[in-house]
Amino acid sequence: MTVGDHFERVAGVYESLRTTDEAPVRTVGQFLPDRPVTGLDIGCGTGRYSRLLRGVLPDGSLLAASDVSASMLAQLKAGNHGHAPGVVPLRAAAEQLPLQAASLDLVTAFNCVHHFDLGRFLAAVARVLRPGGQLFIYTRTPQQNARTIWGRYFPGFTEHEQRLHSQAAIRDAVRRTEGLTMIAAQTFQHPRTSTAERLGAQAQGRHYSTFSFYTPQELRAAIATFLTRLPGPEVCWVDEHLLVIACASRHDQAEPDGPASLANQAIKGQAL
Repeated sequence: MTVGDHFERVAGVYESLRTTDEAPVRTVGQFLPDRPVTGLDIGCGTGRYSRLLRGVLPDGSLLAASDVSASMLAQLKAGNHGHAPGVVPLRAAAEQLPLQAASLDLVTAFNCVHHFDLGRFLAAVARVLRPGGQLFIYTRTPQQNARTIWGRYFPGFTEHEQRLHSQAAIRDAVRRTEGLTMIAAQTFQHPRTSTAERLGAQAQGRHYSTFSFYTPQELRAAIATFLTRLPGPEVCWVDEHLLVIACASRHDQAEPDGPASLANQAIKGQAL
């Protein structure tokens, strides 16, 4: 199963399998100007972070939510009776954003940057951000991943997951991207409590795309071993995440009207 197939398969149950952290969204809100902004939540999935993000944006703001998975975007629409108030779904790859240059104040990527070509993604963001616009990347580093309940007890989890970027790697990639400047990085710690039954169900539901790298036989065996390794029927641990903040410093000349600017017009029209 490919990662793309994974998200098409789990779209209907995705939000019931995943945990959504509110603290980084509140932090994003603290960095925003006191005026309406136009933003894009990249790799939005079913829109679980997009909806939280929309709630912290200043009144009058516009927010698009993009993903490559049509099934995920369909869930975003269905969960909001056809639309999320103030959130416009946009099917697009993170490395090829169909938006006009220097048209956004804000770009976010929650727990998805490991799915992208990092250099191309950052270049695409640098193109669409206005000078002074901000990029927020919320992710987990390989070191943080190894300390999760899965990294500690699930057989082969850290070995299968080779897509995550270290903080140093993200900093270097931002530094190499023309038009972006690193501003800050913040670590979040989230206390978690769950049961062995719930964790087993999450693994069976392949709630992390990491599980798509296991064959069905490997996954069944790994789940069985995982459950025997857990310290008890109820488990407590701390999840760690990294929030990286970058700023757009300068831009080339804006693009003329065309497909990109038409996408911007569609976002504004639907959101309003």
